[in-house]
Amino acid sequence: MPTNVDTSSWSMPINLGLNDGTYCSQAAIDVLQEHSSRTSLRNYSNSENSELKALIAQECGCSPDMVYLHNGSGPILKQVLPHIIRSEIKSKASRIVKHLISKQGYPIITPVLTYGKVPLKAIKSGLTVRLVPLLPDNDYTLDIVELEAAIKKGDGLVYIANPNNPTGNVLVTREQMEPLFKRYPNTTFWMDEAYVQYVSEQDHPRLVDFVAKYPNVVCTRTFSFAFGMAAVRIGYIICRADLVAELEGQVTDYRIPLLSERMGVTALKDGQHLADVRERTDAARAYFGERMAAHPSLKVFPSVANFVLVQTKDGDKAKAISAGMLERGVKIKTFAPLKEHTFGDIFRITVGTPEENEYCMDMLDEVMA
Repeated sequence: MPTNVDTSSWSMPINLGLNDGTYCSQAAIDVLQEHSSRTSLRNYSNSENSELKALIAQECGCSPDMVYLHNGSGPILKQVLPHIIRSEIKSKASRIVKHLISKQGYPIITPVLTYGKVPLKAIKSGLTVRLVPLLPDNDYTLDIVELEAAIKKGDGLVYIANPNNPTGNVLVTREQMEPLFKRYPNTTFWMDEAYVQYVSEQDHPRLVDFVAKYPNVVCTRTFSFAFGMAAVRIGYIICRADLVAELEGQVTDYRIPLLSERMGVTALKDGQHLADVRERTDAARAYFGERMAAHPSLKVFPSVANFVLVQTKDGDKAKAISAGMLERGVKIKTFAPLKEHTFGDIFRITVGTPEENEYCMDMLDEVMA
């Protein structure tokens, strides 16, 4: 490891395929100093987390009673997705029969390469998953016609990460999705905007405000990525108020502690942070692209998120590259098979600080050599 790199704050291995945020809002960090006395953490937060919900609602174009908070977006997926599917299956006798016969009462519809825990856990639990083509030959763009064809086969839950994880590209736009929201009111559209803050609203207008207009749309976000606060554990879903009430009835109060709430509130009020993070992230992705261009056997796909997806053009070598990087202290992301689809030729690297990025590329050069 180069001697000019300060490694004092690194945990080994460097999770450049897995880590969440790179830079936290300085204003949010200042909250830690404000709570540095021996008595500042002795009280509970407001059990309603009213201020944080109000700010989220203002940003997302909804009312505060449509905001459901939890300790990260992972617990939300684990709780809410099965709840919606169970409720939808039970709502119609025909769906109950379909579920009992073929597990197709309310299937999940999602791209073939997306956040893997959603389709993999659905399959493991016995649900049907309809996969929509998403292929490297066209840089993993999503064909809306193919998506609608999958929806036409029957009502279900459409899960779309936008920007997509792990491909890093914007899959759908407002103009493409709103007609589907209207035409298929009995299908639930789950728009996962976990990485949306990495792209400006001018370049990609958000879809979250559709939740207030269409009861079949939900949207998830998190403070873990662009806000750089994965350790703080705040995720949220925007959905119908009656669904929020059902979810609140399943869990305890005080899920979001006082310190976490204060950091979340302060981060949302920080008008400079996201622009700074976008600039840093754009520069880091460009640096990755420049360094990897020296290896003809690697293809880097376009991304607007804080990571890049890379293809090994000379065979299924992702696992071997991952093992070589791990030996050098860098952990990158590879992917488990999904049904008949295998992903042995792709891996994902998340950007870090400039020093981490330089070390990561130096180690990749060694592995590729």
